[in-house]
Amino acid sequence: MNELINQMAKDAETIPEDNMGKIGAVATDIAETDDEISKIKIRLKKKEDYRRLLSEEVLPSLFSEVGLSELKLADGRKIKVSETYRASIKIENRKAAYAWLRHNGFGDLVKNQVTCSFGRNEDEKASRLISDLSEKGLEPAQREWVEPSTLRAFVREQYESGRDLPMDLLGAYVGHKTTIKSE
Repeated sequence: MNELINQMAKDAETIPEDNMGKIGAVATDIAETDDEISKIKIRLKKKEDYRRLLSEEVLPSLFSEVGLSELKLADGRKIKVSETYRASIKIENRKAAYAWLRHNGFGDLVKNQVTCSFGRNEDEKASRLISDLSEKGLEPAQREWVEPSTLRAFVREQYESGRDLPMDLLGAYVGHKTTIKSE
């Protein structure tokens, strides 16, 4: 190890000083650029949050106050406020959410995938998997999920039909969004 460190020190002595300065300058430029990118990402996130506030809360409130859902501006842009639906079950709520869906007759929304890995020359074992998985001592991996678009459509359907849903459990959100189209 000491030999490697000595060799590195020796190699560093052979690099011309002007190249060492260039290397340092480029490394500094990279670090400054990384910092700038980080700051831009923070500003972008704040702008996106601000836009979401305007689009999903401020403008829909203004439209509601005057009893409109659509408006065409003098410059030709069309503004429309409509309901929006989002749903994403949090990891810590999955088990309870899937249980609720199954218990309430919506178990077909939950996809269930069971997989098992086999080594070489275990094709015969794999073909018998369905009938005798537990007897063979195999340890399958199981994955359950609800497709996001399916869950969103389900929330919309249930909400629009007036049924109560555990919104927090399902990670569901019903709100408004604003669409502005230029003509």
